Amino acid sequence: MAAAERQDEAERSSIKEAARARLRRHDVGGRFSGLPLPKASVLLPLMVRGGELCLLLTVRSMQLRSSPGEVCFPGGKSEAEDKDEIDTALREAKEEVGLQPEEVEVICRLVPGIDKRNHLVTPVVGFIEDTFQATPNPDESKQYSEQASTEA
Repeated sequence: MAAAERQDEAERSSIKEAARARLRRHDVGGRFSGLPLPKASVLLPLMVRGGELCLLLTVRSMQLRSSPGEVCFPGGKSEAEDKDEIDTALREAKEEVGLQPEEVEVICRLVPGIDKRNHLVTPVVGFIEDTFQATPNPDESKQYSEQASTEA
């Protein structure tokens, strides 16, 4: 490995480690899992590109009944086979953008919110490789983009 590549890798590792430490301080675990509301989860997929943390976002397909054309994170409603919020977020990311669950390093679950349909939506934060190339499911997502984030 060339010196420049080692330096890039060291910088990526440093950025990721700092973000992990900050995010883990906000991990709520399963604290809200028992609330009597229908459940949903979104994945906040982080990657390091060009020395910055970036988030992967999707644009919802115009064919969807709910929120067509909106920019969002991959995610959706919990299904019977999902053991928890993390499973839901990972399953939905696979369905929507082709992200394999084993390619995600889950960092934490953040405080959930309640959406307009009264679902308890849990954000799940995880790192993905900067080489990930999304393959949007046209029934779910119209496209995807990456947004630089100065803070995690």
